[in-house]
Amino acid sequence: MSTIQPIHTDLFYSNGRGPELVAFHWKLNGGVLEGAEFMLPDATKKEDLRHVRFLRPQVTMITPEEVIDYRSMCSELITYRPAAMFDLGRSDWLSKFAPHHLGKYRHFQLYFYDELLDIIAERVAFGFGSLKT
Repeated sequence: MSTIQPIHTDLFYSNGRGPELVAFHWKLNGGVLEGAEFMLPDATKKEDLRHVRFLRPQVTMITPEEVIDYRSMCSELITYRPAAMFDLGRSDWLSKFAPHHLGKYRHFQLYFYDELLDIIAERVAFGFGSLKT
């Protein structure tokens, strides 16, 4: 089992509620998540739009807020506040997939206001404004 590591707390954070998801961007026929556009909880204007890009994404799971079991995650969210993005490394979830080409990959978890995103990718990168695909 891996350990949870808060990451990018200056770029993706919570102040009691996570960043608001504005849009997901999918590659090709919708099978690969390229990135997400979001607004930080303290954003005040449209120009505050930001994005996160997933580099070499492989597996994606989006969980709506209504079915997230916060009891199983609550201590981490409190301990690492204001973090809303975590690197779970070589998690149990990642290990359930064929390891043939996932040697450099990590399990990232992003807590948006109404969604929880789990994604297996090599890394993440942030930028300002819309995600250019």
